Amino acid sequence: MHRKVQTRVSETQLDWLIADALPFVLVSADADGRVLFLNAKCEEVFKVRRAEAEGKDIAEVLHSEDTRWLTRDGIDSLGEEKRNEVRFVVDDEELLMRAGVFPVLDEDGDLVCRVALLEDLSDLEIDEELQRKMDRLISLGELSACVAHEIRNPLTGIRTTVQFVGSKLGEGDQRKEDLGDVIKELDRIEQIITDLLIFANPQPGRQSETSLNPVIEKVVDNLALQFSSADVKVETKLAENLPAVLADPDLIQQVFLNLSLNAIQAMPKGGTLRIGTSLKRRRSRKSHVVVTFRDTGRGIPEENLDRVFVPFFTTRSMGTGLGLSISLRIVRDHGGTITAENSKEGGAVFTVTLPAG
Repeated sequence: MHRKVQTRVSETQLDWLIADALPFVLVSADADGRVLFLNAKCEEVFKVRRAEAEGKDIAEVLHSEDTRWLTRDGIDSLGEEKRNEVRFVVDDEELLMRAGVFPVLDEDGDLVCRVALLEDLSDLEIDEELQRKMDRLISLGELSACVAHEIRNPLTGIRTTVQFVGSKLGEGDQRKEDLGDVIKELDRIEQIITDLLIFANPQPGRQSETSLNPVIEKVVDNLALQFSSADVKVETKLAENLPAVLADPDLIQQVFLNLSLNAIQAMPKGGTLRIGTSLKRRRSRKSHVVVTFRDTGRGIPEENLDRVFVPFFTTRSMGTGLGLSISLRIVRDHGGTITAENSKEGGAVFTVTLPAG
C-alpha cells in the first residue's frame, strides 16, 4: 500500500523556487507599474532586495532613461516578437539588456500584470563590435607595415643629408636654424612610422600575473610633469584587494599612458582626470577588473564616438591617430575590452576591462 507524501512547499513557494533557478532576470509589475515580484538573478544583477523592491514603482528599482520599456508592445504587426533592447544603469555602469515583456490578462481581458524577462547583452555587443573593428585593423595594419618600411629608408637618407649640410653652416647662420626645424619635422615623421610599425606588428609580450593598481600609480608618477604643465589634477580611486590579471605589464602600461595623454590633450585649459579601478562580475560569473579614465574636457562629438579607435582618425593637428588603435589591439590581445563614451557630467570616459587571472 502506497502512502501519499504530503509536500511542505506551497504553490507560491514553488513558483518562487522555479523563478529563482532561471539564469536570466525575471520581474513582474502590476498595471500601475508597481513591482510584484523579482527573482534572485534580478537581485544579483541590479543589486536590489526583493523585500525592499516589492510595491515600489519599477522605475525606482530598475533605472533606465527609457521609462516606457515595460509598457512598449513586444509583438509587431505580424505577430513576431520584436527585439526590444533597453539600457539600464547599475552603480553608474551601463547595462544593455534584451527585454521580453508579456502582459497577463484576466478572463475579461483586463491587464492584471506584466512579466518581463531580461537578458544581458553587454558582453555580446562589445565583442561583436570589437571583432568588426579588429577585422579592419588587420587589413590596415598590413598596409601600414608596407608604407612604413618604404618611407623609413629614404627618410634616413634625407635626415643624414640635412645634418651634413647643417654642419657646414656657421652658428649664426639663419639657414642652420631652418634646417633644425626640418630635423624636428623629420623626427615627427619618424615617430609616426614607429607608431605604424607598432600598430602593424604588435609584440606578443610576456604575460604574467599583474596587479593593475601599481601600473596606474607608475603612469601617474611618470606623467607628473606633464599633468602639472597642463594644469590637470589627477584623482585616483583604486579598489583594495583587486585581483591580478594575466597581462604584460609594459604593454598595459602603454595603454594607460596613451589614455592619460589623450585626457591631457582633451583638456587644453586644464581640468581633472579621475582614474578608478573596480571589480566586476559578468553574466558568466567570471570576474573582470575594470579601469576607468574620466576627464572633464569637452567630451567626444557624437559623430566621432564610433571612430575614435579607427586607425589614423584624429581631430588634432599634431596627432597620428594611432594611440587609441594600438591600445585597442593590446587590450584585445589580452582578452579584454576598451570603450569610449561621454559622461553625463561632461567630459569623456574610457573604460578598460580585463579578465581577472
